[in-house]
Amino acid sequence: MFFWRRVAPQIPEDGLKPTATPGYTRNFRDLNDQVSRGKSFSGYERNPLFLNRSGNGFTEVGGLLGVGFDDDARAVATVDWDRDGDLDLWVSNRTAPQVRLLRNHHPTHGASVAVRLIGNGLTSNREAIGARLTLSTPSTLDSPQIRTVHGGDGFLAQSSAWSHFGLGDEEDQDLTLGVRWPDGGSETFAGLRAGRRYLVKQGEGLSSVPVGRLESISREKDGKPEAGDGDEADGRSGFWIANRVPFPELTYTSPAGTRVSTAAFSGKPVLINLWATWCLPCRQELKELADHAEELAEHGATVLALNVDGLSVDGAAPVNAPPERALARAGYELPWGKARTENLAKIEILIEYLSSLRASLSVPTSVLVDANGHAAAVYLEPVQWEQLERDLETLKASPDVALRSASPRPGQWLADPRQIDRASYLGNYATRFGINGFPEESQRLYQMLQQDRGVTSAREYYNQAKSAAQQGLTEQAIGLYQEALRLEPDYGRALTGLGAIYLKQKRMNEARVLFERAIGVDPNHAVALINLAMIEQAQGNLGRAVERLTKVVTLNPEYHEAHLSLGSVLASMKRYEGAIEHLVKAVELNPRSIVGQLNLAKAYQGAGQLKPSEECYRAVAVLDPKMAYPHFGLGNIQASERDHQSAVGSYRRAIELGAKNAVTYTRLGGSLLAVGDRNAGKEALENALAMDPNYGPALEAIEALRSSGD
Repeated sequence: MFFWRRVAPQIPEDGLKPTATPGYTRNFRDLNDQVSRGKSFSGYERNPLFLNRSGNGFTEVGGLLGVGFDDDARAVATVDWDRDGDLDLWVSNRTAPQVRLLRNHHPTHGASVAVRLIGNGLTSNREAIGARLTLSTPSTLDSPQIRTVHGGDGFLAQSSAWSHFGLGDEEDQDLTLGVRWPDGGSETFAGLRAGRRYLVKQGEGLSSVPVGRLESISREKDGKPEAGDGDEADGRSGFWIANRVPFPELTYTSPAGTRVSTAAFSGKPVLINLWATWCLPCRQELKELADHAEELAEHGATVLALNVDGLSVDGAAPVNAPPERALARAGYELPWGKARTENLAKIEILIEYLSSLRASLSVPTSVLVDANGHAAAVYLEPVQWEQLERDLETLKASPDVALRSASPRPGQWLADPRQIDRASYLGNYATRFGINGFPEESQRLYQMLQQDRGVTSAREYYNQAKSAAQQGLTEQAIGLYQEALRLEPDYGRALTGLGAIYLKQKRMNEARVLFERAIGVDPNHAVALINLAMIEQAQGNLGRAVERLTKVVTLNPEYHEAHLSLGSVLASMKRYEGAIEHLVKAVELNPRSIVGQLNLAKAYQGAGQLKPSEECYRAVAVLDPKMAYPHFGLGNIQASERDHQSAVGSYRRAIELGAKNAVTYTRLGGSLLAVGDRNAGKEALENALAMDPNYGPALEAIEALRSSGD
């Protein structure tokens, strides 16, 4: 018997994208997972800046000049942003801050000149990309400065189209500019002066343009600064949410011991606060909130303090201190209750979706929920009353005022972050709960979305179908998948999702049609190929199953599911050498795969390689201590090696774990007889016959005992 794998996979994209290389997909997913947990993409490597020592090499001065941030930097562009004659740097990062401006404030920078080229648009491109500029002074005729106009400047960057020349102390000399245009023509211009900006149009000469130095890069509106150029935040501990999402429904335990839902607070703003009795900042925060209970009421708001004692938040040891005592000492008389583990998980999902930060909750953590039940702000530290009061006022403000709260620093939005496909955004949010084990919450969110605007796309039906399938609502899931396919007949994920349900229901022919349609859309669709192979195997067409699985493995050599399926089919065909090769690879890719370890043990055993087979069985026993089969398998190996004493122990352990069947009792009886324990052996055989009176091996063993004089 081989342990055939489950339907592959029931939610296709959880295994891999249809034709993506799983090794790359898995590694990229793992990399993003580490980044979302606060890890550094580049190992916290600081940004270097190299000083040119005029022919004597370079010196790294990033830390000295204040650019040595440990951001995960990706691209850098140079530009005289404030037009003060020196170059500033814009740096883009893999993680926040995604863009950083490094302004050059060096107090003693030398003179400079900047030149912008415009091609004629006929023989040379208008941007003059490819043009070469040389700038010289009477003292540097033999060693002019050279610049080239580039289309793209480094990795994923485009620096300013203005070519910048630093002059040092040579600001009083006349400058000569030579230009070689992309079409091969050349022009020379004399009499340029330091501190100027020049526009050169091909064939039309050179003109000086106003420098227009910016004393401040802040914007002003109605005479008042709209954004400062400092980097200081406004003291916010957490973030305001530009695109609010429904707060997940939490069911907590009230002080009276009853189950209560946070939906009871609908219609008024509420601060959901997570706290613990052992957390001093939590208790101080609760006291401050209690001191402002009247002001909270004036705002029409309240607080729900959920105690997390015993839930191992922050890795704290369980405590037995009654939360009532801590609340009384803080003078807290507002609503409170005891959190449940699922409450914390849902809040983690919310914060991860909003921030892409995947981390365990710490306390105190709070979420401000508006009167419509939508999360408006998240606080990752103790929230001060001044900040909470400001945010409560912001809930009543216009959308534009609220948007300004979405950034922790002053500034001006270049693009409104609220301009998104909100239905898709909320649909993805609902899906996140489904794939993290909360299908009921996922369905609740989808129903809210449907009430707002109805379901209009195949993707939305598909996401709802996945959520329903996870809850075991099979018929509902089937209907939703069918609606997705009605709107988009070639929707591959919906085809394989519905096919997976039919396959679980043993509706082989209907499943085959859907998987073959998916193959028609994408001939290399890995999930469809694997599930078609399952159908071929179930119908006895093993050669065709091997053919399909071999194609998947060839296209996706790092795909665990493909190697597991192919190895299992080959083993069932007694082609043990090939089976072992693929099952070893499957276990290598996923060492915790119980099915992989068991099938590899069986393949080794079939090939007569008992030692590695035993190792696989023992690995399964560690992975799942409550599983009976690995002990049964160990007993079979030990019995075949005539180590019947060990086999007796293994068979008895298998029976203790639930393998109470005729086969196991018969094997136990045989090993007991082999070690001379005839009474126990006879009893085991009788137990086998009590379970299956017609079980041949047990009948034969009993008859042999009688013939021997018992």
